[in-house]
Amino acid sequence: MLQRAKQLGCQLRPHMKTHKTIQGGVLATDGTKRCITVSTLAEAEFYADAGFEDICYAVPITAEKLPRAAQLHERCLFHVCVDHPQAVEARCGQANKPWSVFLMVDCGYGRDGVDVKDPTSVQLAQRLASSKGTRLAGLYTHGGHSYDASQVCCGDRLRAPRAVGLTAAKGVHSRCETLLQVPIVGVGSTPTCSNPPNQFPSEVTEMHPGNYIYYDTMQQALGSCSEEDIAVRVLTRVIGAYERRNLLLVDMGWTACSKQGPWAALVSQTDRQIGKEEPKSGLGQFGDVRSTSHGRREKTLHLLRRRLFFGWARCIRLEKL
Repeated sequence: MLQRAKQLGCQLRPHMKTHKTIQGGVLATDGTKRCITVSTLAEAEFYADAGFEDICYAVPITAEKLPRAAQLHERCLFHVCVDHPQAVEARCGQANKPWSVFLMVDCGYGRDGVDVKDPTSVQLAQRLASSKGTRLAGLYTHGGHSYDASQVCCGDRLRAPRAVGLTAAKGVHSRCETLLQVPIVGVGSTPTCSNPPNQFPSEVTEMHPGNYIYYDTMQQALGSCSEEDIAVRVLTRVIGAYERRNLLLVDMGWTACSKQGPWAALVSQTDRQIGKEEPKSGLGQFGDVRSTSHGRREKTLHLLRRRLFFGWARCIRLEKL
């Protein structure tokens, strides 16, 4: 991903929320420990304590979080995000130096960010740039709707959300640039950054994927990676085996495996798909896997070699999503 960003002529600002580790942060920043994205103040504090700089808290900040954010703001290069005038008003006078602020832009995801077509969006950017208490760091967009492209390999289907994201960022930038300087324009999600266009618009200066550090089977289905790129598992146990229902019950809440789709994999020791006779693993025809939470079903598992539960593999590994 570092090489990809370099080829596209932009800065990689990797998101830390997937791994939440110092080692992962060092790898993702190529050892510089600079220019990262976080989704909680606790994550920001964790990385600041480890000597990381240039941290973007990529969630619209609210008044009750300002005192805690101000401590980070005083000790390192720390950016906050806003998408509403009230957040700007609350921020003024809360620190000894101007806040570095990204204006969040909705690029089609519909979760947060200002409307590209709303004239007040540019006015808010002007306000951030002109206020004594703030400094406009740039524009921030997140193409989260790229996760809805399809549940099959779909590089082509990512073109639409990717294009909308780039267009949104470029549109607000062009309207702002005539009135003020916009130092940074950040775009991306793991699917769109894993399948980028051949060239970014010149206005785009950063991209901020996060899941790519591990990848998972959902990203594989979206065409972001190959199976060989997936680098994480979640360990759990098989606590029930019900042959008549063709079901294995695992001791794991479904959010430990996937919150966005039933993406896991059940594979035997011989790497053949479950549902066939597997004498060595003792699996027989057991092809369905169900979590202890809400009866959620999963598709694929990786069995460890131990078989301690009535001749069944007691421990299994689930793909993390």
